[in-house]
Amino acid sequence: MFSTATFLGILNLCLVIIAMIIFLLIFIIIFIHHEELNDISLVLTCNTCLAAFLTTITEFIMTISNLTTGFLMYNLYICYGWGLFYDIFECSIYHSYCLQALFRLCRVVFHKKKSLLSFSLYNILIIDQWLISIGLFIPTIVLKWYIHLPTETYCLVPYTDIGASIYLIIILYLIPLVSISLIYAWITKFIRSSAHPTALIIVTKQRQRNLRDLTVIKRIVILILILIVLRLPTIIFIIYGVIVGHLYS
Repeated sequence: MFSTATFLGILNLCLVIIAMIIFLLIFIIIFIHHEELNDISLVLTCNTCLAAFLTTITEFIMTISNLTTGFLMYNLYICYGWGLFYDIFECSIYHSYCLQALFRLCRVVFHKKKSLLSFSLYNILIIDQWLISIGLFIPTIVLKWYIHLPTETYCLVPYTDIGASIYLIIILYLIPLVSISLIYAWITKFIRSSAHPTALIIVTKQRQRNLRDLTVIKRIVILILILIVLRLPTIIFIIYGVIVGHLYS
């Protein structure tokens, strides 16, 4: 007879496997139909999918460890490192959305500055985005925030560490959401200000593309909000930890 924890673990494992398959199919479809990745928006999408795929892989291993022998606990340094990788990859998902929003901003507001729309620039920015995501987690290593969670067989930053949890919430969710929201507001203001007769120099095709880019950013904001809502249990656990003084027993 399965316990509730085991059932939820198996359910989570199934969802993770489905997500991995979906991302693999996306990569296969992209590489079949676009042998040369010379479209910036497509490369940025691949970057987001890569971050999400790596996140699912780390979560897959952590879930398997939890459901079986707890092999991640055989070496605590590997356990800490695996938890760190999970958070870095998850952070890269949200930051990759910021990069997508930046590209839309440059294509709409700064479309005359071709240097801001060069393919090589965004290849460099993708590398920088990953380096920033890694750099933001240096404090977690120095301060040794990753521990073995008492009720699990993997390592993460515990919800009971209020300072660490707040830091993760800021770099994972708050900064990307605020950045993308500001870009969305900027593009919205630009499109509205370019609608008057004196700005009819903007061709219809350009304006339609601007509106499409605005729609894309709007959907990115909605997606991030949904992901944040899914993380509400984390915030609830933090509040619970503050009230009772502990979370794990």
